[in-house]
Amino acid sequence: MSTAPAQGYRDDHLHLLACAAARRSTDVQAAASVGELLDIVGHAARSSAVPTMLHGRQPRAERDRGDSRRWLRAWGYDDALLAERRHPTAAELDAVTHDVPTVLHHVTGHVAVVNTAAGHALGLTSGDVLVERHDLLATVPQVDRSATVAGVAEVLADMAAAGITACTDATHTNDLGALELLAEAADRVPSVDVTAMVGADRLDALGDLAFGERLPSPGAAAGAAGVRVGHAKVMPPHDDDGAIADLVAAARAHGFPVAVHVMDIDTLQATLDAVEAHPPMPAGMATSDDRRLGPGRLAPDRIEHCALALPEQLDRVARLGVAVVTQPSFVTRRAQKYREQLSLTEQAWLWPLASLLRRGIRVTLSSDAPTVPADPGEWIAAATGRDLAPAERIDAETARRLCMGGGAGC
Repeated sequence: MSTAPAQGYRDDHLHLLACAAARRSTDVQAAASVGELLDIVGHAARSSAVPTMLHGRQPRAERDRGDSRRWLRAWGYDDALLAERRHPTAAELDAVTHDVPTVLHHVTGHVAVVNTAAGHALGLTSGDVLVERHDLLATVPQVDRSATVAGVAEVLADMAAAGITACTDATHTNDLGALELLAEAADRVPSVDVTAMVGADRLDALGDLAFGERLPSPGAAAGAAGVRVGHAKVMPPHDDDGAIADLVAAARAHGFPVAVHVMDIDTLQATLDAVEAHPPMPAGMATSDDRRLGPGRLAPDRIEHCALALPEQLDRVARLGVAVVTQPSFVTRRAQKYREQLSLTEQAWLWPLASLLRRGIRVTLSSDAPTVPADPGEWIAAATGRDLAPAERIDAETARRLCMGGGAGC
């Protein structure tokens, strides 16, 4: 990895709680097939070192029957990269985990598979793959708060060692409680400046806490950095881009710019329509979470990922003044998936970089950790050496600059 410059790198899209959780999970990223994945999970289920998630919140079914069994959390598979090109099934998990409640998380964090024991505890009646069911997964037993804070602090310490001096947690389920937890962890690693987004559907719970303000950790000493309140994160409900406009409108009502999760052309179109229908408030009416913008200027809305975009959509992004925070590692790590699932024309529109910069759009590179490591050296290598859509390559110096907070133009 390249040596970080004095001002340090930024990772402006990652998920700190998920990073901490991944570290205490059984890692299945190395599995190349469903069979290999099941071997890893089965070994963990039989092991006395099963990562426990029993402490903290428990599903009602667990509390009612006083069940003391440990839960197994596994993480890191990608169905598109397994030999069978599919998700494992609940029945396959049952065969290797038996009565150990098991949750198997996709590398993206947006999909999970549970075995029958876990499904019963969560109130499920089928072995369906859980897509965007964060409401259910939130009831899985968790480690206690002190362990979670310590885990996040370890993640931040490793980022600091890698030359990252600022980061933005882009988790759409963040609420006031999550911000307080992150603030406590951030106070333990003051060398990393932490900003945390808040779910656009959870802004009411912030009370008087405004965009751009600092939230100290509970009981922190005077002068503790805590965490800065970032954008309102808009995660379109699964297969329902129509909800984006309402979430953007809710963010505007609270004085927040938005950061919208965009992975395809249709979602990008709905996002641009929503931003145009609900424009940001005039500059000076809110504080910025980015001091480099200068006092009195509102931070721009953000598109998170921008995985696939038509040229005319990028023109519109530029006209609306929306920034893009993207992850070049995806185009190299998932090249096989894209070649199999996308046409040659679509491949040319993948994860644009040079096209964004030519239009003067503000761009920042990031990781989406734990999906991709928080390693700016990898982002730079991917941005400069990608094989898919090579016309979107950028030079190393530009890529390095985009790892330090972004910029517009070449």
